[in-house]
Amino acid sequence: MQEDVKQRILANRSAVVDIYLSGGNGRMFWPCRLQPFDESIPTVRRSSSKYIIDSGFNEPETNTDTPVNATLGDFVGESTSQSEPSRDAPISGPDIKELVDAAYERRADYIIPNDTVNTPNVAMRTAIEETAEKVDAFLDYVDETTFPATVIVPLQPNHALHFAYLAEHYPRQAKRGHFALGGMKNLTLHEQVACIRGFREVAGYEPSVHAFGVGSSRVLIEALRDDPALLQSVDFSTPQHHATSGRIAGTSRIPIYVGTAQGTDSASTCAQLMSAELMDIARMLSPTMTTDEDVRVRWDQFEKYHKRLEKNILEANPNFEWELLKERYTSFDQLVASSSDDQIDTELLEDFRDKLTDHLDQETFGGGANAALGST
Repeated sequence: MQEDVKQRILANRSAVVDIYLSGGNGRMFWPCRLQPFDESIPTVRRSSSKYIIDSGFNEPETNTDTPVNATLGDFVGESTSQSEPSRDAPISGPDIKELVDAAYERRADYIIPNDTVNTPNVAMRTAIEETAEKVDAFLDYVDETTFPATVIVPLQPNHALHFAYLAEHYPRQAKRGHFALGGMKNLTLHEQVACIRGFREVAGYEPSVHAFGVGSSRVLIEALRDDPALLQSVDFSTPQHHATSGRIAGTSRIPIYVGTAQGTDSASTCAQLMSAELMDIARMLSPTMTTDEDVRVRWDQFEKYHKRLEKNILEANPNFEWELLKERYTSFDQLVASSSDDQIDTELLEDFRDKLTDHLDQETFGGGANAALGST
């Protein structure tokens, strides 16, 4: 086994949760990968040891008026609302047979059936009831004695309410040991963690819980360091999004643009950036590999970085914003006057002067810019 692959396996194993990379880049090995059904490809499956197929989701056109603070009583009995989804409506999302066939073809370890996500356009009641129906249809279809993948039951916010609804109306689902908490993409970071904790208060810590769409934020990382049993697994697409846009994030989880060369085989560069960021996340989620001090954000370094950034950009690209500078400052005195006394950086101002002088000389073909800018 290659040493870098070995270290990735050890880091992910050391983390308090299984970290699933969500995305389609198959040019690097990461132990746990997740892909939607319609994006599943062999190269990603081959570059992982654990694999989840997610069916994706479908948003219905209708909406109901179930309030955010709904209780289980709102789900008891037949609704009189004309906008309630029809019980005879076809199951939306991927065809169940196609989903099952994909599980066999990819040798998936876990599979998440069709669901309806609770988004701003989809009411809580609609999401919970439709998801329960879809999962029930999937469980009726498969023979779990021979099916290769473990079925994970997707839950929608309010997850605790969804779980209680299943216990009342779909006990077969409520008694299962694997759940995925979804529908949290549009929540704040603290609301996401509150949702997860709220589910644990109702369901307890016995079920295995996966979290969708929570992002690799410091809020989540700190919550998991404080309560390692809160989740068993998460999936992050953030490292791939960062890598493809030429960015990388460290302990602050604030992406910094570094820029990468585009063109042929850029996916290989992205793979290495993804690997670096995933390793950092795994180490941050491993109290045996990092202390609280190790994962502390060093804001003083950010300050130094930003102080140097403008100067470095100007040195690397002399034409950066010179048109703007020329419009604002026609003399060195104006440049100095534009800064308050406690903010003047003499070295930087002199650098501005020299570079602006060169720029104006080029613009005027040597037309006396030195004198105008006060150069000696």
